[in-house]
Amino acid sequence: MKAIEIRGLRKSYGGFLALKGVDLEVDEGEILALLGPNGAGKTTLIRILAEGLGYDSGEIRVFGRPLSKETARLIGYVPQESIAYDLLTVEENLSFYADLYDAPGERIMELMNRFSLPAKKKAKELSGGFKRRLNLAIALLYEPKILILDEPSTGLDVPSRRELWEIIKRFKSEGKTVLIATHYMEEAEALADRVAIMNEGRVIAVGTPEELKALAGEESVIHVEGLLRGTELVRREFQRVVERENALRVSVRNAKTALPRLVELLVGAGSEIRTIRVEEPTLEDVFLKLTGRGLE
Repeated sequence: MKAIEIRGLRKSYGGFLALKGVDLEVDEGEILALLGPNGAGKTTLIRILAEGLGYDSGEIRVFGRPLSKETARLIGYVPQESIAYDLLTVEENLSFYADLYDAPGERIMELMNRFSLPAKKKAKELSGGFKRRLNLAIALLYEPKILILDEPSTGLDVPSRRELWEIIKRFKSEGKTVLIATHYMEEAEALADRVAIMNEGRVIAVGTPEELKALAGEESVIHVEGLLRGTELVRREFQRVVERENALRVSVRNAKTALPRLVELLVGAGSEIRTIRVEEPTLEDVFLKLTGRGLE
């Protein structure tokens, strides 16, 4: 069964069209990641589904029923910004939201135990990882069938991010549906059964990570790290280049011939190359091929 069905969804802010006819289906029991750069329309789509944000046209169904206040009870939502009150304790925050959502009181202790939350500690005293756990607990108070998370890993260190991923996987193992908006390629690859790539208000590709990587065809990626100079020369000669601080990813059809030329350009410009390797394409490389730009 389809947990979420979206047809022809359009949303504008004044003269700016944020969603340009989005079509998307989320299967019951799967983790689907919305992957795209900031400004792609991910948060707008999430807010329509989870916050009741109005839209211009289109159709949305949740488990076969039109999106409404009634279907909202089927959705738990973890926004990018914390909704916990800093001056309240963990237990007080959960009690407040349990009253607001008319959730059973026994869920409070159950969720504190499940997420190892310190009941008497104030929200402002929690680390980023534990604050995200508290927000997850709030979203799960009334036992929703769908969990929606907007950029869940933003601001978390690597250990906290991995812990969060395990929590999300456990939720899926219980037969629930998860929709994640992210611009982290590794998060989408680590968690998602399927990935929907968004760009400029449209869903431009949907599939498993392996299916999407196949869109890169027979291309390889040359990954270079070091103190790099002359990257503008690389961009002139190679069509698809992603540049990060002290790193380059260059998509090529023939790595054997491209690699010597790439090294020649960089070294000739005074680069100090620390590492260079040939890799299989990632989801970011697919995004680059489809849109001509990187995820960030």
